[in-house]
Amino acid sequence: MAKIVGIDVGGTYIKAGVVINPPKVENFKSIATQPARLVDQLIEIVEEFEPEAMGVGVPGLVANGILYSSPNLPETNNLRLEEILKSRLKIPVSVANDAGMIALGEWKYGAGKGTHNLLLLTLGTGVGGGLILDDKLYTGAGFAGEVGHIIIDPNGPPCGCGSYGCLESFVGSGALEQRAHQGIRIGIKTSLSNYKKITPKIISEEAYNGDKFAHSIIETDGYYLGIGIAGLCAVLDPEIVVLGGGVSRAGEILFNKIKEEVNHRLYLRKKMSIVPTELGDLAGILGSALYTKGWI
Repeated sequence: MAKIVGIDVGGTYIKAGVVINPPKVENFKSIATQPARLVDQLIEIVEEFEPEAMGVGVPGLVANGILYSSPNLPETNNLRLEEILKSRLKIPVSVANDAGMIALGEWKYGAGKGTHNLLLLTLGTGVGGGLILDDKLYTGAGFAGEVGHIIIDPNGPPCGCGSYGCLESFVGSGALEQRAHQGIRIGIKTSLSNYKKITPKIISEEAYNGDKFAHSIIETDGYYLGIGIAGLCAVLDPEIVVLGGGVSRAGEILFNKIKEEVNHRLYLRKKMSIVPTELGDLAGILGSALYTKGWI
């Protein structure tokens, strides 16, 4: 089997590994994303692994190997990433949207295995989306799947994409952290005030430890996600909705609220299957390798 390195670029971390016999991933590594030197970071990873080919999933508007726009990595806008990597590395390279690659991995080997139509949302610094329709990765005219930028409230907060009230502006990790800090500033009694740096992970942990304010932050996230997912399901009618990324690890508090909202709002098929990813950090690595080699 070919030795392929799969790379999942996120707004905060780059995750990479070697795929020889999928779904096994070897030599997994995670490093902090440095947008200004992204190309050099990717080349350093490849030079360490010495693969026969590489696949890269990157967040934002990606088509034909070009990263046109990435709200959370603005330094990379209009970057001809695939072309640059091929020229410098002299190996086959594919560059595609990161959430699409995660969707491929979960559909082939994870939570969506055996399904034909899957909707995936990645919840982290931003909110990405990947679509598998009729057993194929769906990209539309090039940029399909940007679910984080559907409008939940036209009068809502500004989003990194330049619009207002996007789903991402309500449920991205920054939104959770902002709600926590706002609550502390106005004097809400919460264990979150004991932390110098508040993250979604900490909010989730304190919610499960019984902190009512932390619990309400996670439920608010689920409320807005439920609104967005209900609208997407009304259009796409997937068999399964898979949620990945840091915020998705909030567990039952988050998922119960999402399901409550979706079942309340979705008129066509009740009790939509909404589940967390099974592959975790490996999904994007596997999906990128699959996409590059054509194993799908």
